[in-house]
Amino acid sequence: MASFLLTLLATSAYAAPAASSQPPAILLTYNYGGYPRIQADIAWGTPAQKTVPTIFDTGSSGSGYTYHYTVGPCNKTVTNFYNWSVSKTHSKLDTKKGYSFSYGGNGKIVQAPSSINDSFSFANTKWPALLNNEVALSNWTVVTQLDDGCQVPESTFDHSILGLAPICPVTSGPSFRANLLSQGKTKSSSFSMWFDRVPKSVKSSYQRTAIFGAVPSKSKYTGELVRLKQNPPQGAFVGYYVSTPKLTATSITKPGKGQNIGLSDKSVKQCLLDSGTGQDRLPFSQEEALGVTGLIKYDKDAAFLAWNGSCDSIPPTATLNYTFAGATAGKSVTVAVPIRSYARGEFDEIPGVDTSKICGLSLSLDEYGDCTFGAPFFTAAFAVFNDEKKQVTLAQGGVSTGAADGPSGLGPITAIEAGQDVSGSV
Repeated sequence: MASFLLTLLATSAYAAPAASSQPPAILLTYNYGGYPRIQADIAWGTPAQKTVPTIFDTGSSGSGYTYHYTVGPCNKTVTNFYNWSVSKTHSKLDTKKGYSFSYGGNGKIVQAPSSINDSFSFANTKWPALLNNEVALSNWTVVTQLDDGCQVPESTFDHSILGLAPICPVTSGPSFRANLLSQGKTKSSSFSMWFDRVPKSVKSSYQRTAIFGAVPSKSKYTGELVRLKQNPPQGAFVGYYVSTPKLTATSITKPGKGQNIGLSDKSVKQCLLDSGTGQDRLPFSQEEALGVTGLIKYDKDAAFLAWNGSCDSIPPTATLNYTFAGATAGKSVTVAVPIRSYARGEFDEIPGVDTSKICGLSLSLDEYGDCTFGAPFFTAAFAVFNDEKKQVTLAQGGVSTGAADGPSGLGPITAIEAGQDVSGSV
């Protein structure tokens, strides 16, 4: 998966802030409405050009669609975001280094005939610009999308992706983390990511931070920081896989002792951790989960899991609890994901859905042959990805503040040295 994929051309918006001696860091958000995922609002060039929402993607989706290679009847000219020629900090355009990308089981095919290095900055100017980053520039895309009569003015497909899958000797595109490492900006390819506390309003944006080559202090998580062994599937794969956890939950309205929820597909042995997916798609028994929690299956105009009431009426304390076995004998970690984190408005626009009475959730159970923890899971997980040690390190997140404050909100930082365990982990 490409580290950066971007459509071309734009106009100037705001000036890029100065660089910083802090570890490379990115402010992330998880918004409400549509099909939200974890993203960074990035502007390329100096002065900074039009802000482009960029999906912060730790892996592939883990499931595919029918293969599509035929150009359809709808041809659109999309918004352009970056005109490299007017930037004061761009490198020479490299037309010999072209890339091709495929997403969603080839439902989205992208051609990027050239690449370039440049600075990018953030909508929140408290975060300093990151300099000299390679980006693949796309000028043509085929998207499998329903569009009766070619009425959609522009494809809703992602305009920019920041791929964070493990660094490979042979990659299909620019590697952001490999660039940081080769330029001496980090001492390892590892990175940490966490969300601040869940916002009080269901429709508010969640705020998250990612730092590269470093880990923050314990103030950003609670409990032990537990190392997990990666457990990838056989054959070719992209992304971070860990062994399937156990799931426990309790009644949302009358909480008590947690009850185990079994697997609907016991053959699933690993789960993909994919921040670029908007749902958690899990092989746990839907029937058992509904019986334990009091959630319902909405099955009128569409079928999805839901809370029988408005999203605001979901108790903030109601959680689904995922327990992962640690790599160290006797160690495990439980990540309690608030059910409110699944209430992101994905189904609000379906005709007939009354959001004052039904709250659709970005959660799919009874998945067979698949287990993917997406953006909702990451709202509650403090995660460190340690490529050199082939580890994923998890703790309970969603307890901190400071994401909007820039580097001053990071607190104490410890570099992750190449080949060493993450500081503070067990």
